Amino acid sequence: MNTENLLQLVQQGFRVAIGSATTLADTVQNPQMTQDLWTRLSQNPSQFAQELAEKGARTEQEARQLVDRLLQQNPSEVTITTTATPVTPDIQAELQDLMAQLTAIRSEIAQLRQQRQV
Repeated sequence: MNTENLLQLVQQGFRVAIGSATTLADTVQNPQMTQDLWTRLSQNPSQFAQELAEKGARTEQEARQLVDRLLQQNPSEVTITTTATPVTPDIQAELQDLMAQLTAIRSEIAQLRQQRQV
């Protein structure tokens, strides 16, 4: 087996895997497809694998196009607006209590680890 055939085999396996994952996602969204898929798989596994590879190739192409579009966007054009909400005294007190509890739990975990090592 030469390198070119091995590369094609790996690429085909990758596309079948991508096609399988996409088909699984479609099946989760539409459980009625399950019986049809099992029927097609049992009737002609080679053709079904070819269909999965084709679906994987389409999905790969769509993903490449999406990544290309994202990379072409200029990050300086993106505007993010945030709004700060004031923290009420009740929430501040609750946060301080939770932080104290977290500190105590961390301390207890450290002590338990030390006891376990001894």
